[in-house]
Amino acid sequence: MKRLPLAGVRVLECASVIAGPYSSYMLTLLGAETIKIERPGQGDWMRGQGGDEALVAAGMGSTFLSCNAGKRSIALNLKDPRGVEIARRIATTVDVMIENWRPGTAARLGVGFPDIEAVNPRIVYCSISGFGQDGPMAPRPAYDHIIQAVSGIMSVTGTPQTAPSRTGPPLVDYMTGLSAAVAILAALRERDRTGEAQMIDVGMLDCAVAGMGSIVSAHVNGGIAAGPIGNAAASGAPTSGLFETRSSPLSVVANTEAQFTAFCRALGRPDLLADPRFHDPAVRKRNQQVLRDIIARTMTERPAIEWERRFAAEGVPAGAVRSVPELLEEEQVAARDLFRQLPLAGQERAASFPAAGFKLNGGRVAPLRAAPPLAADNDSILEELGYDAEQRRALHRDGVW
Repeated sequence: MKRLPLAGVRVLECASVIAGPYSSYMLTLLGAETIKIERPGQGDWMRGQGGDEALVAAGMGSTFLSCNAGKRSIALNLKDPRGVEIARRIATTVDVMIENWRPGTAARLGVGFPDIEAVNPRIVYCSISGFGQDGPMAPRPAYDHIIQAVSGIMSVTGTPQTAPSRTGPPLVDYMTGLSAAVAILAALRERDRTGEAQMIDVGMLDCAVAGMGSIVSAHVNGGIAAGPIGNAAASGAPTSGLFETRSSPLSVVANTEAQFTAFCRALGRPDLLADPRFHDPAVRKRNQQVLRDIIARTMTERPAIEWERRFAAEGVPAGAVRSVPELLEEEQVAARDLFRQLPLAGQERAASFPAAGFKLNGGRVAPLRAAPPLAADNDSILEELGYDAEQRRALHRDGVW
């Protein structure tokens, strides 16, 4: 790709953990220049998270690496008026500002939307918080698993015996980051059309509720109160769900009549098509336990990968449950170019950085530079703002960075 779509767009990120940094990461992958403000001496909390002790000791924890590649890092003490002044000066040079403090914090620091709009009347300002900028829960702190609990996600995750349960990955963080990135792109277009500043309010709870659209809709429009169903298919079809095999579990979806026919062929049991107990969906539902028992016995005859291939050959959606290492060994992952290997500054090693989940004009959208060490760009950014060498040294000496 000769020119990335957001080339020339500048972003100021005052965010930590995942949701905020992931939103700017998406913009960075698309070509934006992102300046990340971090706390002096500590930086983003995620710098210290991850299983590799050497990376953690270097302030480059694996969780931090996952959503900060390609950015520039400046350490600033925003409790010092000089640090706030620097942040405001940076804000005059950017198109977008992202913060994920609790509501009211940015205003107390002097970098809230009115403060930044006053120095940059074309700013797109995005505030990310647990519960949004208004409402009775707005002042509360939150993390992904808190929102999973409050939103009802935990109540419908797991089996009736194991619920409530948290999803493995912090999906609310990623849904929130993606939602913020989409909102920022829309706001940039509106800003360019009108010339006016844009204010975006992204609540993690809002994003979680939006991500449960089908479940929420079933309740508010159909009066159906969802509960945990484990690995059973939402459709209730006896030929859909998770089945044990000779090796590992296999997930299969066969909801339609055409899929049921193909399912029986792949299972090697075409006789089921003529069985009066399974003649049509209504009859199959009445006899679903009998059918599932037949399927369960047959599935144990072969390993999951072999069943996966047999079902795929018949056009039936199916996938063996894989561990993360098994997934990363798949040829499909390599073929789709989902990671970039990039050298880490100050380290005698490279690291893998995730690409965006899409291709653009045939090319994978992926980082071009690794995640930065803490304060790696203080000197260059301050110099760009007009601070001479002596002023930069004085700011460092005084603990502003």
